[in-house]
Amino acid sequence: MLKRCLTGVAAVILVLILISWPVRWMVTGQVVDAETGKPIENAVTTVSWMEPGPGPPGLAGTATTEEAEDVSDTKGRFKLPIYASLLGVQKYRMVVYKKGYICWSSVRIFPKEYIWNENEPILPPMKKRTDFTPRDGMIIRLEPLKEQNSRELHAVFTVNAGAGIGTRRFSDAIKEEWELAAAWASKKRE
Repeated sequence: MLKRCLTGVAAVILVLILISWPVRWMVTGQVVDAETGKPIENAVTTVSWMEPGPGPPGLAGTATTEEAEDVSDTKGRFKLPIYASLLGVQKYRMVVYKKGYICWSSVRIFPKEYIWNENEPILPPMKKRTDFTPRDGMIIRLEPLKEQNSRELHAVFTVNAGAGIGTRRFSDAIKEEWELAAAWASKKRE
């Protein structure tokens, strides 16, 4: 009787492990202009996959599983890894950037309207993006960066969008954004 009970408990534990164990595979996506629908070449896409860190639930934080990036081809296509289990997609942060377009983030949406204080725009609280899950065939629509968009606030948004530290292509692509954000921050401190 004890042998059957232990076998049953072991089977339940094994099933729970298999259900929650993440699996990695590659997915493709496309970056397009939100206004024209045309593919955007050389857009840098980056993703950071995270899992619960060591420690008690709720206090453990996260640990990075993998950081990956790709550059879109002439048809706007890119490939990135995805981690998921039967319980759902692992925690992630995805960012897409192309100079001349509003940086796209899977976490937050860049605000198109600002609060003005003495002729200076102030970045309002950003809305969370709730309409996206990475999957094969995903389409990322980048909106052109227009004159009415504050370049400084866009730079601050872009450098804080959450790309991973190990994503060299993304870091290289947003170099001008880093410089503009740093200059704006210096000016604000004066």
